Amino acid sequence: MTYYDAAKKVLEQSDVPMKVDEIWEKAIELGYDKIIAETLNGKMSKTPIASLGAKIYTDIKFNPDTTIFVKVGKGKFLLKSKINNSNQNLINEINNLSEEEDTEDIIENTITNKKILEEDLHTPLTKYLYSRKIYSKTINANATDVNLKGKMKWGTPDIVGVTFKDYINKSVLELFNHINLPTTEIYAYELKLKITLGSLTEYYFQALSNSGWANEAWLAAMEIDENNYDELMEEMKRLNQSFGVGIMKLNYDNPEDSEILFSAQKRNYLDIDTMHKLCYNRQFQDFINDVNEILDAKDKSKSHIISSLINSGRFNNPN
Repeated sequence: MTYYDAAKKVLEQSDVPMKVDEIWEKAIELGYDKIIAETLNGKMSKTPIASLGAKIYTDIKFNPDTTIFVKVGKGKFLLKSKINNSNQNLINEINNLSEEEDTEDIIENTITNKKILEEDLHTPLTKYLYSRKIYSKTINANATDVNLKGKMKWGTPDIVGVTFKDYINKSVLELFNHINLPTTEIYAYELKLKITLGSLTEYYFQALSNSGWANEAWLAAMEIDENNYDELMEEMKRLNQSFGVGIMKLNYDNPEDSEILFSAQKRNYLDIDTMHKLCYNRQFQDFINDVNEILDAKDKSKSHIISSLINSGRFNNPN
């Protein structure tokens, strides 16, 4: 038995949506954890809840037409086969309410008393990335082909970034080219106003869905909940060690002082099929085209092209 099988069997017995931790608790109650351990020859994940959650989230993300799971509201799941005429309207209402709540999340800046929305975090993250020679672009999910929007709710990150490492010693860059190591890296960033113990799993796997096609995937938040702080940090550490998505605390007022809580695990192999699908979003397609234009240019003109892209709005402007 796999984590996927356990989730399926538990949800087959439930007529109401369940959270990932609730699914795992029920799986233990039914003895599925022991069967999974036998299947894996005793080498179970140290974070079984995260592993089970990853199977559900990634199946919905990458197999929207064939997945057996459906997401209901914030972080709850049900089997598609359990949806019927009596609960379809209720599920739609829950999902619509969840989307409204996502857009209405607000934090107040204690220094300026300004109300901060999630969309306001794009500018400080852009400044932080630019200070590290990472050029970024905001991706609007509404730029996705209208026929695919429902299938790609998590198909695009909030911000994509690229670095060309042209600041590295030229001899070192030449060596990297000789031994076929990448000198250009692609990044994906998911932005949240605040991470809590209750929201961490959903936010983390939302960022994880970007990790296949990017060299590094990151979850960036302006605030880390101080309630249950030690437990929250420990859970972040476990997720980071298991799946490699980096987590950073974004400093809204002084972006360059933003803090890396857990570094991202670097990937050298990128999922070309997923990147192909992401190009159904015209802004992501533009980003890929712009990166290719820079890479095709001669060394002396690269910086000029980057400046032009920033000034024209094709790349985010850090100023």
